[in-house]
Amino acid sequence: MPPVTIGWLTRHVIRWWSGVLAAIARSSRSCANRFCGRVAQNARSKRLNALSEQWREILSRLEESDLEQPLAYPWAEPRPLRIAVAWVASELMKNIAEIGMVRHLFESQRHS
Repeated sequence: MPPVTIGWLTRHVIRWWSGVLAAIARSSRSCANRFCGRVAQNARSKRLNALSEQWREILSRLEESDLEQPLAYPWAEPRPLRIAVAWVASELMKNIAEIGMVRHLFESQRHS
């Protein structure tokens, strides 16, 4: 198996984060009026910043009842949105840790 790169990890984050945001947009009846926005097509860092901003906007406008809305992404069977919110947090932590580790390994090799 080839080693992962920061570029691959970043594209991975963009792919699943964009997917969950699109799934929330499709599943919410009141989404257009309350918490869904368009994600700009930019370079990776700008894209990540846009996804982060959109995610913060969604979270800031969620009400208690919104967290119980069914959402199938990334699962085959719908689960409450609150499960997806927790999943996004854990994926971000995991992927950021992986990026940090790859960066650390790169720097240690560069300075050897």
